[in-house]
Amino acid sequence: MATERLEVKLPSVAVSDYVFFAGDRVQLAGQMDYPEILPLEYGYPVIFTIQHATCNSRTGYEHITRVGTEMGLAVFRWDKRGTGSSGAGGGGSVTEDTIAAYKTALAQRMIDADKTFVIAQNEGTLLFGEAYEAFAAVQNPAGVVLLGNMLDEKQILAIKAPVLAIVSKNDWNAWQIYAEAAVKAHNKTHRMNSDFYVAPNTNRRLMYENGGTFHREAAQIIQNWVVKICSPAAT
Repeated sequence: MATERLEVKLPSVAVSDYVFFAGDRVQLAGQMDYPEILPLEYGYPVIFTIQHATCNSRTGYEHITRVGTEMGLAVFRWDKRGTGSSGAGGGGSVTEDTIAAYKTALAQRMIDADKTFVIAQNEGTLLFGEAYEAFAAVQNPAGVVLLGNMLDEKQILAIKAPVLAIVSKNDWNAWQIYAEAAVKAHNKTHRMNSDFYVAPNTNRRLMYENGGTFHREAAQIIQNWVVKICSPAAT
């Protein structure tokens, strides 16, 4: 049984694998998008997406797929329960669903799990921070991008991996707390060269206010940061 195919074919995507997998008492659907670029010796580094509260289907994360596949990473995105091709079970844990999706992503073909990057958005940053140890038990990520970060300077310390926090200058959560102070605290505790960026002229999902597309400089900063983390000097 194949999940519903997406109509949009991104030019940086060579092929997509579609999967169903078991969540917490519900069947979930997702896809791994592979780039046109050939894999490295041990497979593709991979980006795993964690959604925010109000945009739950994988169709809302094409911008993340574009950011990853343009630079040669595979990207796993999936439908939360009740959206897209996933089931709509009334009971069960969204956190357990997300951990199941993470396991599924890392079990896919041609993936270098040692170079796993998590990109969590808005409320997804809270979910990831609160359940970090459960994710790390599956695979400690090489790096974590917090888009619209909602973890303060104490909560962010749960993440024991390099962090890139990107927030909108217009977010109702003050960037001075959720970007500057949070990353400063993370660096003081973990000394992992974490960083932050404050995007102007965007909504809290880092989309341009006048166009609805993902902030170009934020996308470039993510790509540059991932390259830095993947370089031999960073390991």
